[in-house]
Amino acid sequence: MKKVLITGATGGIGEALATAFAKEGYALILLYGGNHKKAQALKERLLPLVPVSIHAIDFTLLEELEDGLQSLVEENPPLDVLVHAAGFSHRGFFHELQEVDYRRLFQINVDPLHPLMKAFLPGMLQAQKGNILCISSIWGAKAASMEVAYAMTKGAVEQFTRSLASELAYMGIRVNAIAPGGVATKMLQNLSEEEQWVFQEDIPMGRLATPEEIAEMALFLVEKAPYITGQILTMDGGYTL
Repeated sequence: MKKVLITGATGGIGEALATAFAKEGYALILLYGGNHKKAQALKERLLPLVPVSIHAIDFTLLEELEDGLQSLVEENPPLDVLVHAAGFSHRGFFHELQEVDYRRLFQINVDPLHPLMKAFLPGMLQAQKGNILCISSIWGAKAASMEVAYAMTKGAVEQFTRSLASELAYMGIRVNAIAPGGVATKMLQNLSEEEQWVFQEDIPMGRLATPEEIAEMALFLVEKAPYITGQILTMDGGYTL
C-alpha cells in the first residue's frame, strides 16, 4: 500500500489532503501541532478507508521534531509521498512584528523541511522514486504588504522546491509546490470581514478556492503528472493575472 506523510493535517488544507489521499488508497501518517481532538476525529473518520496514524509534533522544538521523525522512519517503510502543508501566518507592519512571531513563521513554514528531508529522503533515494509536495502561497512570488515575513517564508519554500527538484530529478524523485491565493480556511481570519470581501471581489473568478480543490491538484501532481517537477502551480482564480 502506498503511504503519504502530511504535516499540518488538522488545518483546512491538511484535512482535505488527508481525505483525498485516503480515498486514493494511501495509508496516512498525519502530523499536527496541538489540536488533538480534531486529529483523533480525522483518524476515526478515515480509518474505515486506510490505515491512519496521528502524531503530535511541535515544530518549534527541533530536538523533539528530529526524535519524532526518526521514530516514524523506524516504524514505517519508505514514503511514496511527503506533503508539507503546515503553515502559520501573521498580519501586521513588519517593524512591529514580535520576535516570537517572526521565529514561529520560519519554525513552522520553512524549518521543518530540513529535518523532514533528513529523515525521509534516504528511503526515497533507495527506492529511486517518490514525490515531495509543498503548500506555498501566491505571496511567495508576489509582494505582500502587511505580510512581509510570511511572504519571506513562502519565497524560501518556493526556492527549496525548485532547487531540490533540480537536485533529485535524475534519481526519480519529483518536487513541486502549490501556491494558492485565497482559500476558505481559518487562515483568512487574519483579515477583517471588509478586507475579506475586498479580496474576494478582486478575484476574477469571484470566489475563494476550497481546500478540496487544493487537494485535487495535489493528487494530480502525484498521480497524473509524472513529467512535472520543480514547478510552483498557482491556484488563485486569476488573482495574479
